[in-house]
Amino acid sequence: MNFIAQWLASLSLMLKQPLGAYCDVETAHGDALVTRYGDYLSFVRIDGLRRMCTKAEYADMAKAMRLDLSGTLEERGHAIQGFYISDPDLSEREINRVNMTACRTVAKEVGLDLDDILDERMRIWPRVMRWEAAYYVLWTRRGILTKEEKKILKEEMAELAKGCPAIGESQKYFLRSEVTAAHHAGFVARVVNSFKSLDIHAEELTAHDALKVARETLYRETSGSPWKAILPGQKVMPRLPEDDEKHPTAEGLLWPSIRSQMLTFDAITQGGQQVALGTNTYAPIDMVMGPEDPRPFLELASYLGQDRIPWRASFLLEAAGRNGMAFKEIGATFLGMFPQNGDLRRAFAALRQAREEDNHGAVKFRASFATWAPGDDIRKLRRRASTLSQRLEGWGNCKTGTMAGDPLDAAMSSVPGMAVASTAPPSLALLGDALLMQPWSRTASPWEAGSVLFQLPHGGLWPYDPAGGSKRPSVVDIFVAPPRSGKSVLANTINLGLCLSSAVLGSRGAKLPMIGKVDIGPSAQGFVRLIQEALGPARRHEAIYTLMQLTPGYEFNVFDLQLGCEYPLTLERAFLQNFLVLLTLPPDRNEPHEGVPQLINVLIDEVYRLHTDIQGGYPKIYQAGVEKEVDKAIAKHGIVLHEHEPHWRDVVNELFKCGEYRLAEVAQRHAVPVLEDLIRAVQSEIVKDQFNALQLHTTAEKVTELFSRYLQDAIRMYPILNKPTKLDFGPARIIVLDLEEVAPQGSAVADRQTSIMYLLARYILARNFFLKPEYLVQVPNAYRDYHHDRFREAYESIKRLDYDEWHRTSGSPQIRAQAARDIREGGKHNVQLAFTSQQIKDMGDDIISQSTGRWILRAGDEEEAKIIIERFHLTEASARVLRSSLNGPGPNGAPVLTILEAGAYRYEQLLVNRLGPVELWAFSTTPGDTSLRNRLYSRLGFSEALRRLSQIFPHGSALKEIERRKEERLRNGERDESVQAGVVDELVEELMDGLGIGLKLRDQVEAQNEEKSLASVA
Repeated sequence: MNFIAQWLASLSLMLKQPLGAYCDVETAHGDALVTRYGDYLSFVRIDGLRRMCTKAEYADMAKAMRLDLSGTLEERGHAIQGFYISDPDLSEREINRVNMTACRTVAKEVGLDLDDILDERMRIWPRVMRWEAAYYVLWTRRGILTKEEKKILKEEMAELAKGCPAIGESQKYFLRSEVTAAHHAGFVARVVNSFKSLDIHAEELTAHDALKVARETLYRETSGSPWKAILPGQKVMPRLPEDDEKHPTAEGLLWPSIRSQMLTFDAITQGGQQVALGTNTYAPIDMVMGPEDPRPFLELASYLGQDRIPWRASFLLEAAGRNGMAFKEIGATFLGMFPQNGDLRRAFAALRQAREEDNHGAVKFRASFATWAPGDDIRKLRRRASTLSQRLEGWGNCKTGTMAGDPLDAAMSSVPGMAVASTAPPSLALLGDALLMQPWSRTASPWEAGSVLFQLPHGGLWPYDPAGGSKRPSVVDIFVAPPRSGKSVLANTINLGLCLSSAVLGSRGAKLPMIGKVDIGPSAQGFVRLIQEALGPARRHEAIYTLMQLTPGYEFNVFDLQLGCEYPLTLERAFLQNFLVLLTLPPDRNEPHEGVPQLINVLIDEVYRLHTDIQGGYPKIYQAGVEKEVDKAIAKHGIVLHEHEPHWRDVVNELFKCGEYRLAEVAQRHAVPVLEDLIRAVQSEIVKDQFNALQLHTTAEKVTELFSRYLQDAIRMYPILNKPTKLDFGPARIIVLDLEEVAPQGSAVADRQTSIMYLLARYILARNFFLKPEYLVQVPNAYRDYHHDRFREAYESIKRLDYDEWHRTSGSPQIRAQAARDIREGGKHNVQLAFTSQQIKDMGDDIISQSTGRWILRAGDEEEAKIIIERFHLTEASARVLRSSLNGPGPNGAPVLTILEAGAYRYEQLLVNRLGPVELWAFSTTPGDTSLRNRLYSRLGFSEALRRLSQIFPHGSALKEIERRKEERLRNGERDESVQAGVVDELVEELMDGLGIGLKLRDQVEAQNEEKSLASVA
């Protein structure tokens, strides 16, 4: 038998069929392709599952798919070719396509010099990520037609061919058939609907895209090229026949054949097991015996993903036919005299039982695979072929073979959509088992491209668009994990991705997004410093990090208004109501005293009214010397004010008329009320008439008196709230307020102060986030034109409000109410919300229920894991990931369980945030690391400090080295309080001078100098 196989292989090689003989595709009809036999085929791209599954769940899905599709594969007429391709060598091109090209373009438009970060990503990501794609090729043959339909088909084709002249090798468009097309459309719709019902994202490709997939599979070097087939209906340039041709046909006027367009390079066989196509040599492998234990395709893809070899697979499913099944069973029974046929008889008995008891049919199943390498690297090709073969045989214990007779025929068997053919021996498989092995179990992302790129555990790409776009019109993210789990780095990664998102390219040019973050500690300081350095000295003021304090210079008046306004806008008024309730709330209770909210509601209107030019009002009097720049502008423009009672409001109006908008805003800060003005407003007749009779039972005092008492106490405790605003961030678009020094913990009074500071920070950061053109009706007429562009730009800009350590607000319903209001309004104002905390219960039901993105980096303990699983209704697979796979940041990145609501679907995926050492050092929030980094910043500068740190500590942290040196010093008797600073200083000096651990830097410099000298000699 071996001799016969070798003889047939030699005969096949001698015949040398032309490459075009392997392509049956003739023309196109709509999105479908038509073969030379009149068969129809369509490509369906399978993006994959939106959630993770266990092996049992994969089997259940295959069963559901089998019930959906069993009728289509009962009789001959339909076929399914499942195709998958993975190419690590193509990862660089794919990373550029889905992420890097757009990031570089946006960075250039915005004016961010992030080349160091982006170049580092391109050095690292292609080595650990890989490109992959999966498709179903759905075939409908003429054999599906009834006798009557075949008659109609014959008449159709005769009618089309009647008016068709001789067209030579051009596309035979007359092979189209509306009858066959109707059957095929129903088949495609049935398969796609089956995918959708199982939460698998799938989409039918156009004919152009289908042919591009087939060509790029055939010639890997053409991947990413702009090639596009010429199909019927397109404009085509006539091709003149040669002069010596006596009887030219219409071929030159029509669309050239698909074979001539696709097959541009011939194939060269190399022995009986390899074939060269284009610049690569391919090694085909067939599955000669199906697996003993059919397993999900993802298992095979994951193992081969770790091996990082390029490979492709084609699984062909066709109807087995009842007669073929019966014949094989008869054969097994006839050969029953041989003991080794017992397994075969039992296998057929199992098939018959599945058919009779569960209506579970069998199909003809063939599987072909191939791997490749550059044409001149045969050793690499052999290693890859050996790896592929071993992995296949470990996939449920199947058997493979490389002796195919004609290697070109075998290689073409794993190219999608060329023909319903395969050199692999057919197996008889239960339909459910065959479907389980198809490549639909890969992981899907809602986005085809995004400015953030995550890695899947097996190396695949998972693009993420932090702007949300049409897929996530409401972006509300929550981040949950104990300390040191990667929350801050992930939040910084997303914020940087937002800066590089195409959403920043607005109608008024490219601008940074508006990002405000309420921080506890310097978790976002590294992000701000990175943006400042990327913007350069002239624009570094657009990103600001501020450590908030209750000292002069940090004054901020919550009663500030939009320029020219005398009363707050609707949402500003709602904030004031909330803030004043919190400010006058006893530390030991969360609900205000009876009547206080109603009093505050009246007081807000009254205090603003009293600061206008009404009778009995007391508008603020202008005083020279308070704002020297304003004084100079008044003198410069010759502004004349009232001699005896010059008002700040008059200064505002006059400066505005002169075009001094910034100074008009400064002047307006002195024209609006401050906290102490509320005490006078409480005594107004309007307020007295409504509230003088209201007396509290608990304190036996009037509500107005209680309000005044609490307000005076607040003024004493928070003097920065009772002065005109000094904390001015100017044109900054990225602002981080660190509340660490003003947000204490440990007592009711401390917690109340923390709540007040959170709410104040929210107003400082997001005051202009909720502006939109519809609010212009609340602005005085003279100022509407000025505010029109401001409001429109604010409305159109992408904005993000980020809260760190959200658990600190757990005792403040006012802050939670403000957050809930912001969430409800956020989608309408293009405002994103993000909340970070250590436990899921810290978020509160309102935020959890309205969140559209949940990022779980680790569960603190089993109890926390149970709460997360129940609260988010996690699948069994996601629950396993939560318990066993979220182990915190490591050398291979930081894993995160992501639960997203996007595009009306729910996604549950395990992702890896994979950053390089430069980026990790820039985003680091660990005290020891940040201390070392910041000291090197001051000594070496930003870029050089990060370069040295990344070379000496490539995992993004020096903690192990710091701990080692601390323990050594403590053993030598040094005091604990001085050890940390001493170790950091020691490391700084070594990295500065290239000594100790910094010697590696000298080696690298010497190697670079040697390389340069050799290059100059050459």
